[in-house]
Amino acid sequence: MPSFDRLDLLQEVLAILPVGVWIMDETGKIVYGNPAGQQMWAGARRAGLEEFGEHKGWWVATGKPIEPEEWAAERAIRSGEVSIDEEVEIECSDGTRKIVLNSAMPIRGADGKITGAIIVNHDITERKRFEEQLRGLAEHDPLTGAYNRRFLYEFLETEIQRARRYGTPLSLVMFDIDHFKQINDRYGHQAGDRMLAGLAEAVREELRSVDRLARYGGEEFLVLAPGTDRAQAVVLAERLRVRIGSSRFDSFPPITCSFGVCQFQDENTDALIRRVDDLLYKAKESGRNCIVVE
Repeated sequence: MPSFDRLDLLQEVLAILPVGVWIMDETGKIVYGNPAGQQMWAGARRAGLEEFGEHKGWWVATGKPIEPEEWAAERAIRSGEVSIDEEVEIECSDGTRKIVLNSAMPIRGADGKITGAIIVNHDITERKRFEEQLRGLAEHDPLTGAYNRRFLYEFLETEIQRARRYGTPLSLVMFDIDHFKQINDRYGHQAGDRMLAGLAEAVREELRSVDRLARYGGEEFLVLAPGTDRAQAVVLAERLRVRIGSSRFDSFPPITCSFGVCQFQDENTDALIRRVDDLLYKAKESGRNCIVVE
């Protein structure tokens, strides 16, 4: 076994570690960055504590920018705080962004005073992307990109609890394509799938960011509209009815949809969905291409 003095051995170990390791002095200036860290950040910004604002980062959990005094390294040097695996999104020196697990620990001298900090970064960008892909598959209908029925129920449970707690309105809009079976029979199921995908895209363009579009089943869709009362939901349904009727999906003739609209009335999830489903059925019985509201 080759002989190393302690410093040589430490440098060898740091050089081969697959995680980024940075050492800062008591002023916050970088005195060492191993190859993995240099590659991760696309270089190193040699900024002191008073310049921590030059580092751009965001908390993954909230999306909020990391303030200069919130960086783990700054907290380690200022107060001796130990931080382990904080998920942060960083902006690298070349402008790219990565998600890392950020840890920091103070370095203390023999007298116990803080003389710097050691920072460890673990790049989890690819892992997070893979998790997002898996989450997308679990939450969305693969054909239309709308939320699936299972995830709709989760959203609805949360919004019902919020409506009860704060007394805010909550409405549902359920609709489906009129005579969709005839479309499938005439043009084929693949053509029908293209129509469903185009319809979902057109509807999403009419919704707010807080609204949720879900594929309830077959050609049946449901819009969950938090903070929306019955009258506002009717306006939304009419806007969707007009938009769908005036759109052209692929080379198909114009299509229409029937709508049911209702507002939450302190009922459970199943009862609320049954009510809006019954209203949609009444719209179909009333001649289609119309809105029935309760």
